[in-house]
Amino acid sequence: MSSISNADTINKEKKDKLFELDYMRFIACLAVMIVHITATAMDTNGYIRGSLPYVVILAVNRSFKFTTPIFIFLSGVTSFYSYRKKEFKYFPFIVRRLEKVLVAYLVWCAVYYAAYIKLGYYSFDIRFFIDRILLGDMSYHLYFVIIITQMYIIGPVFYKMLKGSDRKITILIVAAIITALCAEYIRFKYSDRLFLKYMFFYMLGIFVTLEYDKYISWINKNKFAISAGYVIISAVYAMVSYYDHVTYIYVWFVFSIFSVFFVYYIGLLMKKSLSKLYSFIKLFGQSSYYIYLMHPLVLTLMIMYTNNNGILSVTKRLIIYFSTVIPITVAACLAFTALRNKIKKNKKAALTASSN
Repeated sequence: MSSISNADTINKEKKDKLFELDYMRFIACLAVMIVHITATAMDTNGYIRGSLPYVVILAVNRSFKFTTPIFIFLSGVTSFYSYRKKEFKYFPFIVRRLEKVLVAYLVWCAVYYAAYIKLGYYSFDIRFFIDRILLGDMSYHLYFVIIITQMYIIGPVFYKMLKGSDRKITILIVAAIITALCAEYIRFKYSDRLFLKYMFFYMLGIFVTLEYDKYISWINKNKFAISAGYVIISAVYAMVSYYDHVTYIYVWFVFSIFSVFFVYYIGLLMKKSLSKLYSFIKLFGQSSYYIYLMHPLVLTLMIMYTNNNGILSVTKRLIIYFSTVIPITVAACLAFTALRNKIKKNKKAALTASSN
């Protein structure tokens, strides 16, 4: 009877698991590397502004620039999905979440600092090191950790607010307006790290945990409008970026909303059609945070390589970056995660054996 009970429990856990999130994480993780690589072709050493290659790269870059909102959305879902059927406790939640994100962050801050000292970008200064950690400024992509840390701290307030209300959509609309206005009007050096500029996406993730069936039904019912909207708003986003139009922030916000819906829909499609690849996708998803933390360092080293070897062609540079940064980063992080999982599995087996 116990084996039947265990089998029922496993099947129930599988049914409750949102497999599409792993596919979304896979998409967002590849997208963030594409965004950072293509950005090198639009700087002062990149393609001539206005040229066809520049416009194409800009369009590609902007169409994938949904990564921060999607990662925040995914965090909103995964942070609270398990609390649908159990009591929420603030301090265990905070400790578990912050430990998960901050330990790796601190390690990689040390790695980046040591690497940048070696490369001659920084000199050793403990106060500078601490400041960079607190500001998420050790490398250009680490601002995300500061945002998500704030979300974990304030997120339970959003969760209580949404869970206890029968007007969840109204709350989301108000949150969307506040988020857009904050993104537009709050401007100071480190304002891109302020949770107010992204809170709607975290709240949307929480909403999905509370109204999953309704959300999935809405996504499937409006899949064509969502897909068309994403394509159109991506083009508009590229256009306002090119012309540096005053509506840039508002267009970015609308683009981000459509992107979350669109990538979720793609995640659902991938869940159905690529189920045989799920073991790889799951491992990739487990590695996504490490991939996010690591890839800019590999990109920096490859930029130095092209500079030192006199490779001036922007196209050649892009080919080198795409053929090295993504494979090296992904392979290293997947290998690390697989090894970590194996060690955990062996420890668990050893504990089980000793208890028997």
